[in-house]
Amino acid sequence: MPAGSGAEAAELRPGDRLVSINRHTVRDLIDFQFHASDDLLDCVFRRDSKSVRVRIPRSGLDAFGLRFEPMRFRGCGNHCEFCFVDQNPKGLRETLTFKDEDYRLSFLYGNYVTLTRVDRKDLRRIAEQRLSPLYVSVHAADAGVRARLLGIRKDDRLFEKIRFLSGHSIQMHAQIVVCPGVNDGAELVRTVQALSRFRPQMRSVAVVPVGLTRHRRNLPRIPAVDGSTASQILGLLGPLQNRFMKETGEPFAYGADELYLLAGESIPSSAHYGDFWQQDNGVGMVRSFIEEFRRTRRRFPAAFEQRSRYAVVTGKLAGPVLNRKVMPFLARIGNSGFRLVEVPNRFFGESVTVSGLLTGQDIAEALAGIPADHTGLLPVNCLNSDGLFLDGWTVERLSSHSRREIRVIESFDRFWEAG
Repeated sequence: MPAGSGAEAAELRPGDRLVSINRHTVRDLIDFQFHASDDLLDCVFRRDSKSVRVRIPRSGLDAFGLRFEPMRFRGCGNHCEFCFVDQNPKGLRETLTFKDEDYRLSFLYGNYVTLTRVDRKDLRRIAEQRLSPLYVSVHAADAGVRARLLGIRKDDRLFEKIRFLSGHSIQMHAQIVVCPGVNDGAELVRTVQALSRFRPQMRSVAVVPVGLTRHRRNLPRIPAVDGSTASQILGLLGPLQNRFMKETGEPFAYGADELYLLAGESIPSSAHYGDFWQQDNGVGMVRSFIEEFRRTRRRFPAAFEQRSRYAVVTGKLAGPVLNRKVMPFLARIGNSGFRLVEVPNRFFGESVTVSGLLTGQDIAEALAGIPADHTGLLPVNCLNSDGLFLDGWTVERLSSHSRREIRVIESFDRFWEAG
């Protein structure tokens, strides 16, 4: 315990377990935060077989010195045909091999959950503690199709759970991972329509293409979403979006950026995406980038004081967009040189084309043919919060391997400001 803290004065010890606050059971940090709102907190801690009672004024809680272990999250018991974790190569760090299925992670971080493991007790807790919004993987309205996709044996009554949450004003966002021949076509339309009945609590639906890697082993065969399939999906969504727009002023169901790029269609305008509900799910990310670039390009420098060369790294999917929308403006900057480097994904397979799934080793290979005087500019979504690529490489390792400076940027505007 921190020296001089209230926890030390109360003789609490590392390993003591908080059991209750004001007679409310505390199971995790969310329970603690929810119940720690009274002026005086009557806390019971468990130490071995003994109970320790401590009273803490709410006003002094921050300085009291309580520190909690990280929450333990529920693992996934599903066997989804398209699960990306099951398509990872061996040897990745543990965080990339753990399949979570925990509504608390959905509330805290926006992780998608199928709700297959959520029972009545969980539903009541979600409603009571206002754990909203939640992000739900739906995939199919038909119980049999959903069971097949999730690898479960019986109907998990998802729509009964959605009805309960909606009835208790819990906001939700859904996703449908489209697997051609299984939940596309008429089933896709039925699923979107079924979810629309829970508006406005069901705020949005993201329709995304299945991601397939070269490491699929002993898994059902799933056809890739190609340009033709992407066009068909967007063709099905169009009439639905038009209808929803007339009803509520929002499309409700949104196609992932990848669908538009695969189909060779223009990315919709910002007005189409409204509040960009599912940008982190690849819906509207390209449009957001384009609009930010347009807003900030007038602040680009006219010329650099010293000759500067850069290699702009991106995935194969977004490469054409950057080539049309960005590179011509960068080329106007005097005393500079910019190259666009579209990185093929050899780690997961070249059918994986988004920049967020690029690895350090693939970027290093792509940069090998670029002169070392070109500083590598990487999109921030290549790295996790610990500064690691998916293969565990660091920026420092990439810089050393490629023998060049590497800089990670959120936007070109902030890059110029940083100097």
